[in-house]
Amino acid sequence: MRNLLIALAVGAAVTVRAQVPTGPIAPASPKAASSRGELRVSGFMISGDHSFDFANSVSTETGSIKGVDVLLRSKAIGISFRSLSGTFGTQPHLASADARIYLFPPVFSIMVGAGRRALWSDLNPDTPTQFDIGIAGVSSTMAIGGSGLRTNISGAFYAPAGQSKDKVKSGLEGEASILYRLPVVPLFVQVGYRTEIFTAKAGTRETPEEVRGVRVGGGLQLGGR
Repeated sequence: MRNLLIALAVGAAVTVRAQVPTGPIAPASPKAASSRGELRVSGFMISGDHSFDFANSVSTETGSIKGVDVLLRSKAIGISFRSLSGTFGTQPHLASADARIYLFPPVFSIMVGAGRRALWSDLNPDTPTQFDIGIAGVSSTMAIGGSGLRTNISGAFYAPAGQSKDKVKSGLEGEASILYRLPVVPLFVQVGYRTEIFTAKAGTRETPEEVRGVRVGGGLQLGGR
């Protein structure tokens, strides 16, 4: 009986030792933040200047633009919608709306899309001058550690599209901003700077304009940490 008990004890010890890992246990690999889906719905305002060149006379007025921005994206693809309108002194009112598709991860994405831009005055509010444009560019969003801060830099080129090939020469846009996600509630704030250059044409006459200013906004953010 004594020999049997000794044999059982030795066998149990060998079994337990075989089940104990001999090396350090690798921690479970956390899911990369960039692989999470993200939904952002925000409102924003741009305060700055609008320069408008008409008949070789440049007029610059201060004013503001208000708009809404919606972004839905996963790790490798995303889509966004933007609508805005602005007033700058006695110059024509400005409005635009566009939709864009983002390809590849947020750290470096290629974006393509289409939009419509409109100018009108108080004398012809029901008959605005409209321009259809194609959009192509790049965007980069990077997290700053675990601080909740992210940087965003983007740039795009405008080309005539649809029935506006004879009314649009070209355009450019650039934007740089910092986003901060609040730690408890699913809200974020965004501060940055945006500039936009657009040149319309009618025959041989060209009408360039430029909008630039500080962008401040915020809204709802789900995911995307």
